[in-house]
Amino acid sequence: MDLNRIVAQSLRVGVLFSAVLSLLGLSLWAFGGFGSVSVPAVLSVGVILRLASAGDLTGIVYLGVIVLIATPIFRVAISSIYFAAERDGAYAGITILVLGMLLLALYSGAAG
Repeated sequence: MDLNRIVAQSLRVGVLFSAVLSLLGLSLWAFGGFGSVSVPAVLSVGVILRLASAGDLTGIVYLGVIVLIATPIFRVAISSIYFAAERDGAYAGITILVLGMLLLALYSGAAG
């Protein structure tokens, strides 16, 4: 399969899934009369997943944001796997380096 199609499809699915989650959370919040939504003091991926699985509106909206942030990182991971499978060492190395920088930036931003 063509890399461009794989990447384009993964980006479409990621953005669509993120939009659906965010709109679902916001719609349910509006349907509930815009009552107060509590935001936990500490927001980690685990806390957000727990809130979203419990049906908390804040967790659902934040999960949509996490999916949106993860979409381009997933795209780089797919490209790395594709280039490694094609045995294209230069591009595989570059995309793995970019993936490492993205994960490092994401992790360091969460810690600080």
